[in-house]
This record gives sequence, structure tokens and C-alpha cells, in this order.
Amino acid sequence: RHHFCPTHLRDLPSRARANAEPHAFLQVDALGRVPFSSVRRPRPLLEVDPPNSSFVTNNDQKASDMPLELEPMLAARVTIEDGLCLLLDVDDIDRLLKFNQLQDGGAQLRRRRQVLLEELAASLQLDDPLAKNGHTDELAQKDDLVFLRIVALPKGRKLLARYLQLLFPGDELMRIVCMAIFRHLRFLFGGLLTDPGAETTDNLSKVISSCVHGMDLRALSVCLAAVVCSSEQPPLRPLGNPSGDWASLILKSVLDRATKLMIDFRAAGNYNMANQSLWKASFDEFFNLLTKYCINKYDTVMQSLRMQVKPNMAIDESDVTKAIKREMPVDLLHACLPHINDQQKKLILDLSQRSLVVGQS
Repeated sequence: RHHFCPTHLRDLPSRARANAEPHAFLQVDALGRVPFSSVRRPRPLLEVDPPNSSFVTNNDQKASDMPLELEPMLAARVTIEDGLCLLLDVDDIDRLLKFNQLQDGGAQLRRRRQVLLEELAASLQLDDPLAKNGHTDELAQKDDLVFLRIVALPKGRKLLARYLQLLFPGDELMRIVCMAIFRHLRFLFGGLLTDPGAETTDNLSKVISSCVHGMDLRALSVCLAAVVCSSEQPPLRPLGNPSGDWASLILKSVLDRATKLMIDFRAAGNYNMANQSLWKASFDEFFNLLTKYCINKYDTVMQSLRMQVKPNMAIDESDVTKAIKREMPVDLLHACLPHINDQQKKLILDLSQRSLVVGQS
């Protein structure tokens, strides 16, 4: 049986190979040569002389003088193409390891695989907030400008999803990339189901949730801390929300995974106090963020309902319940229950007394 895998690997790294390739042409009978489209060497559709009008501002002049290859979004597209080629190289290595018996057991190829994955992480220019001292209290909003430009494109989100699938659970690269994702949940998942590229966003959210299921408690803690330390409020929509519930699904998967780990720790008597303390600190901050959001959302819902009824008339309780379920991330609150202390439990009870339904009815 013939397995689908390469006979050998290419020697040049993806970026160097792409830079060295001449412009390719397609031979067409009777029509001469037609150039292939190239994101790296885009050909202008029309060449015009710069305007000489005195009405042209300095900003317009600077914009027109900038070469196309220096445009930030073109650079993002080039990085995406390089990244996809690099992941194809990683896929080739995986196939060689799977279907071939190697003399060194594949150690050299595995090292090469890791180097390629680190190369892609470097091209995303992601900061590791834990690299300096390993403490979450140093987490801060980082300038992930290159990363954001890449994932702003549907093809960039496809690249990110495929990259995550090729990383091993528990790998430090997985943690670094996931922390960047959790820092920017609103940017990635704040759109609507009707937006172009929503299918790609949906697939990315499923891949991230799958990655979460393989994380340990420390990785879960720093990802949750990244949400809290972000300057962007995550879109905490209830599950099943027609606008999209991707961020809430991811956060719920974090809480559910932590619940499972804590149960396993208690059953096995295997306590790591440092990791559990880190989780508790991260969870407490996230719980504060979540409850503040719920209180504000509750006040907004009640204000909207009061405006719909006549003065001095009571609001129908069924309308309140329906509105709360429609607007409030009840499932996230429910997923928090295994991790809350007595004071936090009292806060949830106070919220429930204000017609906030916790759990399923």
C-alpha cells in the first residue's frame, strides 16, 4: 500500500524559498506568457503619474508615494502565505514520521518541526507576558499589531486554526498563542453570524475550545488572566445568541476544563498549591468582570422593559425572565459555580433575587 507522504523534504525555509523564486509564468498557446498572480509581487493594474495639483495634502502625497509592497495589509497577506507554506512543511514532516522508519527514531525531524513552528510564532510577533518573571501580576496589554492584522483576514484565521492544530497540548507555544487569542476575544469573536468570514470564525472557536480541553491548570489560569488584563471587554453573549456566542463558548470550556481538573486532583489527592492559587487568583478577577457585566446588563434590560410599559404598571415577570435569558450569559455564571467561595455565592444569590436566573429553568 502506498502512503501519501513526500519522499524527501525541501531544504530551504519557506520565507527564503519564496524570496528566491523568480516570477512564474504560465505558457498559453498563441497568447504568449501570462504571469501567475503573486501576493508577493503584485502587478499594478494602471500606472499613472502623481498629481501635481496644489490641493494635494502632505498626507495624500505620502500615501501615494508609499510602495505597494510596504503596505501593512499586504505584508500581512505575505506573512499568511509564508505561514501556510511553513505549515505544509510541518505536515510533510508529520507524514514522514508516521509512515517511515527512521534511523534516529525521527529525533532530527522532530527538532526541525519545532523550529518551523517557532519560526511561525516569531513571524506573528507575539509577546510572552510570562517570559520575564513568570508572574501573572505583570500581565499587561501588549501591542499585537502584526497578529491583529493577520487574524483580521479570514485566511489569517484559517492559518491560526491550522497552527493551533499542529501544536502539542502543553507546549509553551500553545500557551503563548492562546494568551494572545484570549487578550483579543472581542477583536476575534465580537462580530456577528451574518458577517463575511463567520464560518471561519466559527471553526477557529471550535479549534480553540479543543485546545483548551488539553490544557493544564496553569495554562488555563494565564489564559483567563489574559482576558481580565485585556483592555477589550470580551463579548459575553449568552450561549445560543443569534449574534454569535463564540467567546462565551471558549470561556465556558476554560471553566469546565478547570472543574474537571479540580475534581481529578481531589480524587487523586494530587494537589499543586501553586497552580491552584494561580487559578483562584485568575478566576476571582474574571468572576468580578463577569458579575459587573451581568449587573450592568440587568440594569439595561430592566430600563428597556420599564420604557415599554405605562407608568405605575408592573412589569410582567415572564417578560423579565425571557429578557434575562436572551441577554445574560447565564451559562457562564453556572459554569462558575464549582469555583466560587461563600462571598461570591452570596453575590450570585443577590443577583438571582433581582430576577437573574442562574442555571437552567
